[in-house]
Amino acid sequence: MKVKVIGAGSIGNHLTQACRRMRWDVTVVDTDPEALRRMKEEIYPQRYGAWDEGIHLVTSDQEPKGGFDIICIGTPPHVRMPLAIAALSEKPKILQLEKPLCAPRLERLGEFMTAYRNQSDTIAVVGYDHAVSESVSWITDNLREQRIGDAQSIDVEFREHWKGIFGAHPWLSGPQDTYLGFWQKGGGASGEHSHALHLWRHFAKAAGFGSWRKVSSFMDMKTHDGAEYDSLSAFTVETDAGRVGRIIQDVITLPTRKWIRLQGSKGFIEWYCNGHSDGDLVKYQFGDGPAEERIFAKKRPDDFYREILHIQDLINGEVSAVDSPISIESGVAVMELLRTAHEHRNEGAIIQML
Repeated sequence: MKVKVIGAGSIGNHLTQACRRMRWDVTVVDTDPEALRRMKEEIYPQRYGAWDEGIHLVTSDQEPKGGFDIICIGTPPHVRMPLAIAALSEKPKILQLEKPLCAPRLERLGEFMTAYRNQSDTIAVVGYDHAVSESVSWITDNLREQRIGDAQSIDVEFREHWKGIFGAHPWLSGPQDTYLGFWQKGGGASGEHSHALHLWRHFAKAAGFGSWRKVSSFMDMKTHDGAEYDSLSAFTVETDAGRVGRIIQDVITLPTRKWIRLQGSKGFIEWYCNGHSDGDLVKYQFGDGPAEERIFAKKRPDDFYREILHIQDLINGEVSAVDSPISIESGVAVMELLRTAHEHRNEGAIIQML
């Protein structure tokens, strides 16, 4: 399998290492020679123990075109759509686009989706890797089997001080140095932690809650050092089936709390991302049985490895594009909600989405 990864930043390193675990051929492309040097001499060996000489590094002016089975685009969201449109012309089997899919004003998203729908060579997915984790897959199966009875409520929180993010990006001095500090570019809590929105939608679909159609949003906006971002975003959503839910995302909580509560008529499930020293922790009670816990062992690189395993299943036809938890449509749905949420933030009203 031949893979091209565009972007040599933190995500690009994770995706590259996951693909190399599969023994796939990987070429990494970046506009900045310094980013490629940093990947080879600092990020990759520090994270994974040693540099892998099997990885090919090239600057954008020497980027190879065509012949790749998979293209991954791990650039900042506000510059991703032009690259995604161009990548479709190379006809990869899979086009993996990092999250959030684009900037919240959705520039060129419509153009990309039109081009995507008018072709049949490529399956596009979005990098919401938690949705294909072992723990979330286990929860999804039990939710569909109604082990907690009829689902009554879904609450999701992704609350993490971005100290951890910048710890993984030591070449950045703060949010002002990157898209993360600008909501308009897909940063801030609403973009960076949009895993929470994606997971709420994922579980709502599994629980028969329908699709979100209305949203009310409150955001704590911050401006300093030239940056402008939401440090905390709170969303209330209502679906076309009349079900409601709550999602909280922030970049200020320490220690981290990434949590989901699924309450049913006959039990509950709670998910704690990295809630145990060995990995994800799930607490649950089914019917009249006792409350129990289950640990799903993993390390951070395993999140991306699971995503790559899922991509392999898509290529092999073991999972259909429409059934993929990380389908392009799921990423578009998150961005459409974020567009409405930003346009009407702090208005105190629940807004019909376009």
